[in-house]
Amino acid sequence: MSLGFNAPDTTIGWIANGGLLITKLDANDNPVGGYFNVGQASSAVLALSSDKVEMQDMVYGTLGVAKSKIIKNSAELTINLKSFSPEVMELALFGKVTEDIAETGATARAKAYKGRSIIVEGIIAAVTSVKITGDEDMLVAGDDYIVSNGSIFFPGTSSVIDGDEVDVVYDKVAVRRIEGMVNTGVNVGIIFDGVNLAESDTPVKVSYHKVSLSPAAQRQLLSSDYADQEIKGTLLVSKAVIGSGLSKMFKEEHVVAV
Repeated sequence: MSLGFNAPDTTIGWIANGGLLITKLDANDNPVGGYFNVGQASSAVLALSSDKVEMQDMVYGTLGVAKSKIIKNSAELTINLKSFSPEVMELALFGKVTEDIAETGATARAKAYKGRSIIVEGIIAAVTSVKITGDEDMLVAGDDYIVSNGSIFFPGTSSVIDGDEVDVVYDKVAVRRIEGMVNTGVNVGIIFDGVNLAESDTPVKVSYHKVSLSPAAQRQLLSSDYADQEIKGTLLVSKAVIGSGLSKMFKEEHVVAV
C-alpha cells in the first residue's frame, strides 16, 4: 500500500512590499542625518558569491578536489527605482544637493543670435527686462524674445543683430541643485522595512550595514513612460557592528510563526 508523502509542508512563500530606507555613513560607519525613504522601487536583489582556492588530489590519482578553502565572500546589491527625488539622484549621480533660494532681480549677460537661445543661471520665474547692452529701450517680449523655463529664445523677427550682447534682469525660483560626480565614493546604510504578502503580511526587516555605491550606469532624461534607474553597490564590512556571532555585512529579521 502506498501512503504517499505525509511530512508537513514547511514552505514559506515570498512576495514582499515595503520601503527602502537609506542613510549616509560617517567615517566610523554610523548613520548621518537619519534615514530617508527612496520612494517606489520595483526590485532590490542581493547577489552572493564566494571565491575559493582548491587543491587537486595528486595522491590517489582521482583528479578530484582534495581540499578547498573560501578566501573571500562578496555581496552585490542592485536596486531598481522609480523615484527621481533629489535625495536619490544625489546618491545615484555621486552628487551634492544644494538649496538655492528664490532670487529677485538676478542679472545675466550673453550674446544673442536670431533663431538661437541664450541660457541663464537657474530656472526663470519671470523676466523683468531684456536690453541690448548700452541701449535704453527694452526689447519686446513675444516679438524680440520668447521666455522658457531656463532659456530665452530670439526669433528671426527679433530686433537683435547676431552677436549683440544683451542684458537680462529676471527672477529665479527656489531650486534644489545637484552638482553631479563631485564625490569619489559614497557609503550608505540601507534598511528594507516591509512585509511578506505571501505569508499574511508578516513583517520583515533586512539591514545592509555598509554599501559602497557605484554611480548610476545611465541617467534617463526623456521617457514616454515612468522611467526607472538602476543603482548598484557592494556590501562592505562595517566597523559599526561589534559583537560575537554578528554579521558585519547584513542581517535579516523575520517574525517567528506562532
